[in-house]
Order: sequence, then C-alpha cells, then structure tokens
Amino acid sequence: MSTKNNIHITEVLIMNKAIIMGRLSADPDFRQTENGISTCRFTVAVQDDYKNKDGSRNVDFINCKAWRSTAEYVSRYFKKGSRIAIIGKNKCDVYDKNGEKQYFNYIKVESVEFAGYNKPTSENANDNDKDYPAEFDEIIAEDSPF
Repeated sequence: MSTKNNIHITEVLIMNKAIIMGRLSADPDFRQTENGISTCRFTVAVQDDYKNKDGSRNVDFINCKAWRSTAEYVSRYFKKGSRIAIIGKNKCDVYDKNGEKQYFNYIKVESVEFAGYNKPTSENANDNDKDYPAEFDEIIAEDSPF
C-alpha cells in the first residue's frame, strides 16, 4: 500500500486461471475466421470427485474455445472421449439475440495436454489401451527405452 497526498492506494492482484481435466463430450468443432485464423470449440465433461447419496457422480460440461495453433492441435489430436487437461482463463461473450442479451461462458484455452489413456473396450482391446493419435505410433515404438 502506498500513500500519496493522504490518499491510500492499494494494489490489487487479480487472477483468472482455470485448470480442468476431463473427456471431450464430442469431436472438436474446427473453423477458420474470415481472416484465416483457426478456432476450435469443444466441451469437456468433468466428473465431481465425490459421490451422491445414490452412488453416482455429477458431471459438469465445460465449454472451451482454442485459437490458432492450439485450435489446430486440439482438432487434429483429440476426439470424442479423449482425456484432456486444459489451462486457460474464464471468459464470457455477450451477444444480442432477438433483443435479449445472451451470455456464453467458456474457458479460453491457453494450453492443452493429453491426460491419460482410455480403458480398453472390446473394440480397441488390441490397441494396447492407447488414447493417442495414430501419428504417434512411430514415436512410441516397442523397442523404445521408455
């Protein structure tokens, strides 16, 4: 806190950071603006860490929007059901629809990461439980020391 002419000025630190991890509820919706800027919208299903009285867990569906290279990355390597970890900022777009204000809350994605592997199902049991794109197969070779 600083004082200038007997007026107290307080500096306030404002933080807007969101960290979520979950699964894509649908394939990403990739588009480009009229100026050629890549954008991608998707929704992440995030399950509560506690169970309800009936033993089930609530799920939140969180809207996300990525831009430029991050949008291209998400649209290329993630699909419905993929586990994803996101760091971003809470944002709210306001627009007019039929004379009424509408609000669209979302996470403006700053970075994304793969967040684990899918459990095997009868359809992908022979895929070694992978939850990564086929392009990464040659990187994750069986003779790899990792």
